[in-house]
Amino acid sequence: MIQKIDPYSTEPLYYQLKEILRKNILSETWKSGEKIPTEKQLSKMFGVSTAVVRQAVSLLVEEGFLIKRQGKGTFVVDARIRQGPRKLTSFTEEMISMGFNPTSVILEKGIREADEKISEALKLETGSKVIMVRRLRLANGDPFGIQTFYTPEYIAPDFLENDLTQSLYKLLELKYGIKISSAQEKYYATILDKYECKLLKAKWPFAGFIVERVAYDTNNTPIEYTESIIRSDRYSVQVQLRK
Repeated sequence: MIQKIDPYSTEPLYYQLKEILRKNILSETWKSGEKIPTEKQLSKMFGVSTAVVRQAVSLLVEEGFLIKRQGKGTFVVDARIRQGPRKLTSFTEEMISMGFNPTSVILEKGIREADEKISEALKLETGSKVIMVRRLRLANGDPFGIQTFYTPEYIAPDFLENDLTQSLYKLLELKYGIKISSAQEKYYATILDKYECKLLKAKWPFAGFIVERVAYDTNNTPIEYTESIIRSDRYSVQVQLRK
């Protein structure tokens, strides 16, 4: 099972649990068509009430990750979609190129133990120390998305002492000599939950994207794993096709 509930986090318990369950689905710990544990089993696993479990599961049903079958239980739905290539830029660079003024608000930061999914993305042993920065990203002052950035602690041990509202790609390059040269992204359609809608100033229910990015340096070493939750009304992906 990926990750644990953090009782000291500023995020609601149901939201933490929802994200843990979602990561189990995306990492295929629970595969398409597989039945997930019951509410009572999940409550015991994570040390939370069945009400918290019910809220987290209901959100994942609304978002299209799970489906409830009367008398049989709750099962995984494969709702994943892959998108094609586009130019590699940071959020800051992308927003500036579109004529927007990008800013950030730090929601949470710290050193974490990498779970199975993050370890796999960054080619680390499970439990390795990673730097985590969660930010609310804004364009011209309007909430645009929620980004959670991870990078191995060993490459920049004093990373959290910097101004983290700036472009993290530029920070990595200018202070630590690490240049991002390539990346892979996965896109998933989703319905934002009430907590995400509150941060993004959207009226629930609201459609969005989940974007997972793994970025590499010039030596093809994975440097960054970022999960973004983005408002669908303020973002699109253009794919160029040739025959």
